[in-house]
Amino acid sequence: MEPLGDGLQLVGFLVVTAMVLASLVAVAIGITVFLYMTDRKIVIFKKRSSSHEPGRKPENIPAEAQS
Repeated sequence: MEPLGDGLQLVGFLVVTAMVLASLVAVAIGITVFLYMTDRKIVIFKKRSSSHEPGRKPENIPAEAQS
């Protein structure tokens, strides 16, 4: 009876491992679909050195407020 028990233990371990990996893949696919459907993008903002030059007005401030 001992070899049968070890075999079932191995099969159970492989089944649980496969189910855990499948759930991780499903979560990754779900997150990817969610980000795609909500059209979220990862944007890295870079500082522009030209906007910090002396005598130059920042471009994001309206002209009326730059007096």
